[in-house]
Amino acid sequence: MSGNPFKYGEIVGGSLFCNRQKELKRLHQAFKDGQNIILISPRRWGKSSLVNQAIATHKTKLIPVTFDCFGIKSVDDFFQQYLKACLRATGSKVSQALDQIGDYVGGMSSFLSFSASEAGEMKIGVSLPKNFKDFSMILDIPNKIAKKKGLPVVVCVDEFQKLNEVQGGKELLELLRSVWQKHTNVCYCLYGSKRHLMNLLFNANGQPFYRFGETIFLDKIPADEWGPFIKETFHDSGLAISIDVAKKIVVLAEAHSYYVQLLCRTTWDFTTKTVKAEDVDDAYAQVINDQLLFFRSQTDRLTKYQVNYIKALVVGETKMTSSRVTKDYDLGTAPNIKRIETALKDAEIIDYTGDTPAFCEPFFAPLFKKHFMDI
Repeated sequence: MSGNPFKYGEIVGGSLFCNRQKELKRLHQAFKDGQNIILISPRRWGKSSLVNQAIATHKTKLIPVTFDCFGIKSVDDFFQQYLKACLRATGSKVSQALDQIGDYVGGMSSFLSFSASEAGEMKIGVSLPKNFKDFSMILDIPNKIAKKKGLPVVVCVDEFQKLNEVQGGKELLELLRSVWQKHTNVCYCLYGSKRHLMNLLFNANGQPFYRFGETIFLDKIPADEWGPFIKETFHDSGLAISIDVAKKIVVLAEAHSYYVQLLCRTTWDFTTKTVKAEDVDDAYAQVINDQLLFFRSQTDRLTKYQVNYIKALVVGETKMTSSRVTKDYDLGTAPNIKRIETALKDAEIIDYTGDTPAFCEPFFAPLFKKHFMDI
């Protein structure tokens, strides 16, 4: 029997990537046509894996520039990291970068340094002077790369909504839009996990990136697609599992990509030859227990009204502003309910599928029942 094949908490591809053929087709077509894409879904639903898979299967037909805004703290930080990402796309070796640097950054070469890691990977140092103002030159690099290489460039920016949170973020977004919209050889794939913030950035009139591209709201992978993937992956590692038991995993994990993979991995550790329903139950109990510390960090600062709101949601209430629910669960006024929902969304405890609130994490409801409702 081979090792545990299931992975979670990291980008997966190849045989570890589950289906999403419809979304891959849409991304491939957008990359081909130069159509900008806005990809929105809650955290850990597989956005990054989807984008990476789309790039990997068309890698010889495009040049990817991949960039993550998660750790960006300032506008200067953004430009330094963005510049590094663009230069890495020109080649993986220091010699390649040095040969081509003049074509892309011109007079900025004195602000850059190059070296090789022990593994032979190129390391880039950037030290822009405080009085540096020619940020448009940096933003134009992907377009220059596309023209020189004769291939379209796809710029993939993860956690894009983070840029709106840094000081000077609105002005930065205005600059990005003004430059990027002029590029004819570059497609921008911008994605993020806070649905309400991403929706505001791209669908609210007056925002710099209003209607910037085609929007894809990523859904959960259906159980009918998960089932065969789980069965085949277990089989390839030397274990048997029925479709019914595989779907039990999907149901318990609420088809949440991260938790499906996590529960599969934990179940694999509980199994000898054939996965039984009891193995899944044991694995699920362990996963729930392992999430307790994170659950407590999420609930430590909940207000009385937020706890009451969650209690209503746990038992199946969805119309929170109805007079009955407001009275039965002591939720206060309609404006107060709105504040509760905003706070819970910002804390990534709830999200919305259409008009219906739902928990972001599948472990949250069972732990809440146990620790807050004694059921």
